[in-house]
Amino acid sequence: MVRTILDHCGFEQPVPELAAWGLAHYDYDRDQQITAAATAVDLLVVAGQRVGNWHAPEQGPADVVRHFRWLRDTGPFPDSEEVARAAAAEARIRLSAHDLDPVSRAATEEVAQGLLRVEARRTLDGTEWLLATPRGEPDHYVGLVHVLGNGFFGVTDDYAPWYAGQARLDFRVSILRETRPPKSARARAAVRTTLTLLRANRSAGAPVQPPAGPPSRTVRRP
Repeated sequence: MVRTILDHCGFEQPVPELAAWGLAHYDYDRDQQITAAATAVDLLVVAGQRVGNWHAPEQGPADVVRHFRWLRDTGPFPDSEEVARAAAAEARIRLSAHDLDPVSRAATEEVAQGLLRVEARRTLDGTEWLLATPRGEPDHYVGLVHVLGNGFFGVTDDYAPWYAGQARLDFRVSILRETRPPKSARARAAVRTTLTLLRANRSAGAPVQPPAGPPSRTVRRP
């Protein structure tokens, strides 16, 4: 049953070192990978198989199903108000506590004053990635980067308004989710506790995803 579902969804490449299965064709784009994994998860849950998240061992099958719904969601961020308040407060602190270069100061002032409203953010390996909307333009997104090492803060991407939903999805998929395989010890624990993508007679897990990075499908304004 499990192998039949895997084959049906395109997972034919075993990755023994991760106790995982990958898609048969490595040229599948990110959205195709997510759709294939989501379909596999849904079918496995319906078939009564246990699925789990190796990055969050406490999660059960229903959590994993919700996670893949989230990975395909183009809607607004539910915690955007809280994120915006926190980002503005931190920007005000940086303005008073640091000698910023002109570009960083200008962008920081916009966030501090609410001219740029940060809706989502995450720090990865010493770099904070942010997605924000200018005041009064809820469908106009800009990408921001904050390099913690040298304090640089500025705009990296400018998305066309018609791209708003995809911009939110891109940020969820490329920044907010955890795409890096767990450390080896954690991976071994995930296999032992059946918290890879699936387990039948042997453990199997989610497809290996590319490293996290900034939103990959930028549509720049003319």
